[in-house]
Amino acid sequence: MKILDGKKTSQKIFDDISSKVERIALDGKRVPRLDLILVGDDFASVKYVQIKEQKARELGIECQTHHLKQDSTTEEVVNLVKTLNAFDDVDGFMVQLPLPDHIDTNTVLESIEPRKDVDGLTSVNLGRLFQNDPKAIPPATPLGIMKLLDEYEIDPFGKRVVILGSSNIVGVPLGAILLRRDSTVTICNSKTPNIQEVARTADILISATGTPLLVKSEFLKEGVVVIDVGSNKHPETGKLVGDVDWEDVQGIPLYITPVPGGVGPMTVASLMLNLMNCYEQNKR
Repeated sequence: MKILDGKKTSQKIFDDISSKVERIALDGKRVPRLDLILVGDDFASVKYVQIKEQKARELGIECQTHHLKQDSTTEEVVNLVKTLNAFDDVDGFMVQLPLPDHIDTNTVLESIEPRKDVDGLTSVNLGRLFQNDPKAIPPATPLGIMKLLDEYEIDPFGKRVVILGSSNIVGVPLGAILLRRDSTVTICNSKTPNIQEVARTADILISATGTPLLVKSEFLKEGVVVIDVGSNKHPETGKLVGDVDWEDVQGIPLYITPVPGGVGPMTVASLMLNLMNCYEQNKR
């Protein structure tokens, strides 16, 4: 059972970006800028934004976080988005999800200028992804997963891929990317009957359900590649665990991502890749 090391792979991406930003600065040009919108004080969201801000600054990228109050309205968030849309020095920005329940998430996301949508969550970018449009900005997590597979020379061509979870952040866009890579893709949700049997057909199994330790040995066939997107609290110990029950599946997969250190670092790296692409496109 081989480990798909997202930490090591993401560092290669970070090193490349850092070198590019350094050259931009040495040439006396404006360095890329990333803005982050955080609404409220959800512990996990605050932590994720801090990680992204710290990494951006380590890479030499200008970064600014806009921290709005928990009781901010949809209109207030949209007004901030529109301000960032119009500000030429902002190459890309993202809204940290989930937003508080009283805010209309779809309205906020759809107000983002697609060319600055570094998280790839507007309907324009998702639509472009399904059309295989080169201008599409893919969501960071699916992009990170594909970069990790490519790093380990795991070719999804002709493979049967089962994705557990049908969100617009991971499951659906990842399915679109894999279809374009000539995979046979099945996307499951909480209503999928006989989900264990479906999962066992997978050459590549990707779990993005947010359910801790859901995937047991009976979900897997021998030699499967397992990508664990989960980032959950263990129901008893409170420790960080994925969707996959690591102890229970030992010895079955050929490749597997750890939690932490697998998909998480690749998501941050891919966000920065998207920003660099936005910078290159927007400066023209």
